[in-house]
Amino acid sequence: MLTVFSLQLFLAFLAVGLSFNWVLRYYIRTHAENAIIQTRAAFEEIDERNRPFLWAISRGRERFFDQNVREFSIIYDTNNMEIRLSHPHHEEAIIISEYLLNSGVSLTTRDLFRTQIDGRLFYFNISISTTAFPYTIAYRIFYLETTDIQQFASNMNILLIWLVVLVWLISMIAIALLASSLTKPLRHLSGFARQIGRGNFEVNQLTFANEEFEELNQSLNYAARQLAKYDNEQKTFFQNVSHELRTPLMSIKSYAEGIKYKIMTPENASDTILEAADRLASMVDDILYVSRIDNITTPALQVTNLNELVEKRVKNHQAMAKSKGITIEYISDDVPIMIPCVVSYIERAMDNLISNAIRYAESTIIVECYAIGSRAIVRVKDDGAGFDPASINQVFERFYKGHNGLTGIGLAIVKSIIDQHKGLTTAENGENGAVLTISLPRK
Repeated sequence: MLTVFSLQLFLAFLAVGLSFNWVLRYYIRTHAENAIIQTRAAFEEIDERNRPFLWAISRGRERFFDQNVREFSIIYDTNNMEIRLSHPHHEEAIIISEYLLNSGVSLTTRDLFRTQIDGRLFYFNISISTTAFPYTIAYRIFYLETTDIQQFASNMNILLIWLVVLVWLISMIAIALLASSLTKPLRHLSGFARQIGRGNFEVNQLTFANEEFEELNQSLNYAARQLAKYDNEQKTFFQNVSHELRTPLMSIKSYAEGIKYKIMTPENASDTILEAADRLASMVDDILYVSRIDNITTPALQVTNLNELVEKRVKNHQAMAKSKGITIEYISDDVPIMIPCVVSYIERAMDNLISNAIRYAESTIIVECYAIGSRAIVRVKDDGAGFDPASINQVFERFYKGHNGLTGIGLAIVKSIIDQHKGLTTAENGENGAVLTISLPRK
């Protein structure tokens, strides 16, 4: 940052300095050229009228001369072959005439000259006149000294250099303070991010005056809270899962040992072993599904009659419900309710809803399927104890465990599937027990 800013500052002042010097040089040359040429033209006009030379000089000074333009003549006497000056006592006339006579500059040229003599800067132009006196040629030198202006430009350049140094120092101090105000919060936030990466999800108590840093800090704190929650839920989940897996495993082991030591017959133990194995396989399947649930991509949707799909799932659970003394009643409009869906996903969601109801029902489960406008509704009611009002909003959380229930994997899977189909999932307590409702868009 310091390097880039220093380079930009240097280039900016370099551009200002070059522009200033170019504009000033252009102004000086233009002003000198205009002033000298106008004065020369006035004298040449007087010469053409054949007026006396000295009178022309006096009249020219009164009417045409720029106050800064000066004039002298180098007079060449062709009779006596002498050279003399019209102002032999003027220092500038002597300096310029010596320069012209010694430098080899042609006195007949009409070009505008710029030259530095003894540290003094002059602009001059030459005009020739042959009408001043008989047997003489007068070379008038019109000149303008710009030494003071050039000195002013030099002083301004020095001032610009000191200004650059001063602004650079002030800017460097300001940038250093600004960089410190930026890097210090960044160091705190990067340290906090590393802390999160190491598994320490404790929220920090930092506050920042800068709105962007404060927003970033709040986002990191939110991420830390979410990760802490997920970490705790995961630990709880594994504790619950290990307990739930142990139950069917112990049943299988106990009945297998009973067969081995001939405490019970294989015929009597096989049903219990198979039931426990089925339950264990179902739990493992749910655990695997949960582990990849966030990465599931929805396959192509098929238009399916939801009424028929739900009715089949109800029939598939009748035997299990009957074995527990529970009756499942299915109520529908008896008309096709077409929805776009992944059939296997919706079947799994229905199985989980019905299985959950069987787990908690006392004697009756009612499954309803009907359409309201552009939505298809499936509602599962049981006559169990219902949801705990204090935790009813948590029943669809991935690692929630209900009262006297197993780990809440099934309802978490239901919510994920329905969300993937752009549907809604709700849980509430009805008159006689729990009510779970899903809503899906119709075709």
